[in-house]
Amino acid sequence: MAGDIEVELMDIELIDVTSLEEKIDKSTAIIIGSPTINQNTLRPIYDLFAVINPIRNRGKLAGAFGSYGWSGEAVKIIQENLKNLKLKVYDDGLRCCFIPFEDSFQEAIEYGKDFGKKLLDNSR
Repeated sequence: MAGDIEVELMDIELIDVTSLEEKIDKSTAIIIGSPTINQNTLRPIYDLFAVINPIRNRGKLAGAFGSYGWSGEAVKIIQENLKNLKLKVYDDGLRCCFIPFEDSFQEAIEYGKDFGKKLLDNSR
């Protein structure tokens, strides 16, 4: 929706670590999503952090989104780790309470479009 951007959606729980690392290295940007469970993000997200190389992937645009029931820490945890890995974190991330119904769904679409526009602006 933001322009000519190839997007690949992955369930990182189902992909082997070597393939995940290759996909991260070849990407120009990443957006990571996770629900908040017990005031934390999920273990596969930490496995993803382990394959992001702060030297090879430095400066890539990165974003975070997630759902939560009460506290919503996952997005902040993801963003802090991405910053520590030297990625360029896009805005404050997107958080929605429980299931994204109409308003939250529209916010998610706008977040993705704005992220894409930022990516295109950075590549010029």
